[in-house]
Amino acid sequence: MQSGADNNDKRERVLELLEEEAFLRSQLTVTAWDYRESVLALARLAQGDTSGSRTAAQVLLSLYDGSEWHMDLTDLGVLDWGYLQHALIVIRGRLVLGQSVEAAIDNGDQVFSHLCTLWAGLRNDRRYSNWYDD
Repeated sequence: MQSGADNNDKRERVLELLEEEAFLRSQLTVTAWDYRESVLALARLAQGDTSGSRTAAQVLLSLYDGSEWHMDLTDLGVLDWGYLQHALIVIRGRLVLGQSVEAAIDNGDQVFSHLCTLWAGLRNDRRYSNWYDD
């Protein structure tokens, strides 16, 4: 039989865990509007021909289809603070909101089809190939 002290300890631990979860959720929260605006900002940047453009494309395409497009996370270091913030919002938005990047913007299918063509050299369809090659 458990004592009252044991039950109080368990209750306190549960409350601590709930508070920690609430804190973590508050740190990761992103609005649909912020997600959309950040996808648009990175999509505009990805139309260019700079290292930042390549990084923006990698962020978007890896969230669009991670088995075909891979992101070297150290490339985030080439982004200025504003675009780094957009990249982090897009990553959080994709995971927390559960909405695909192409669904977040108008004409998303067309935008991402264009990005796939524009950045075809970044595509890597070999990620899981050793599992399926004969």
